[in-house]
Amino acid sequence: MDETGFMRKSLFVLGGLLIWAAHFLFVYVLNALACARNFQELQLLGFGVVPVTIALGTAFAAAAVLALLIIALRVPDRIMDTREPSTDFLRQLAVAVALLSLVAIGWSGLPALLVQPCG
Repeated sequence: MDETGFMRKSLFVLGGLLIWAAHFLFVYVLNALACARNFQELQLLGFGVVPVTIALGTAFAAAAVLALLIIALRVPDRIMDTREPSTDFLRQLAVAVALLSLVAIGWSGLPALLVQPCG
């Protein structure tokens, strides 16, 4: 088996989970820093810096997973070799993982937007 093909397929299938993990780390590190450095009440133009930053990070992560989802649904030939019998399975698995990752990103981002850090 081609080593680069295996890595490409693995990253394609697990891409949603990797994006969610990065988002999860971002949200909780930002909240921890806000508590440790005491900038949880900092505002810019009437909006809290921490919630706005988390909202932007959540939107970016969701957009990245949506892009991965669109690629999995529309352009499977560019990512995977269609001659292999496992191609449809891996594509469907990538779609399922991306959808679950979208839910996980929402669950990570929403509480951080609604609840004040350190509160």
